[in-house]
Amino acid sequence: MKIIDFTVVSKSKFVTLVAVAYEDQRGNRKHWQMVSRGERPKCITGRIHHPDAAIIVPFHRQADKLVVIKEFRVPVGGYQYGFPAGLLDPGEELAAAAGRELREETGLDLVRVYRQSPAIFSSAGITDESIAVVFAEVEGRPDTRLNEDSEDIEVIMLDRDAVGALLQRRDIVFGARAWLVMDAYVSLGSDYLTGGG
Repeated sequence: MKIIDFTVVSKSKFVTLVAVAYEDQRGNRKHWQMVSRGERPKCITGRIHHPDAAIIVPFHRQADKLVVIKEFRVPVGGYQYGFPAGLLDPGEELAAAAGRELREETGLDLVRVYRQSPAIFSSAGITDESIAVVFAEVEGRPDTRLNEDSEDIEVIMLDRDAVGALLQRRDIVFGARAWLVMDAYVSLGSDYLTGGG
């Protein structure tokens, strides 16, 4: 299997729809349509280790609570429970992007990064978008005054029992990564979030 080239099908401010030509195991030329955050897909540039976005898993140590957001998401036509997240600006360091997005979406301040994931892919069947998960200690009081007009966010601070109760609900929508992190937090406690730190 090898990538041959690509063609832009459509482009907008935040995404590019591309058709990638590739060779299958038997040497047959095939095409795959996908969405990319860049002008050229990562399968062409080779930049698979560079995350496009940060997802922040905020732990408010003083309150001993996980910070979750309930945000309106157009693709689901309603609200989704997850964590603050956002695209990295060109040349921006991951921790800086995490702090900026955290402040903009929740009003909270990043105190320190406990640990972070490498660039990970959540839906490689349709997109080359990758994210890095940033586990962070935060402080302050939730405030959504810095939200953009296109953001409808409610900040919720939950202890371990409340997160467990939230996970039992079947009438709400979760982001996949958020559900997995919340489930691990319920099972393992705050040491999972802080790396024991």
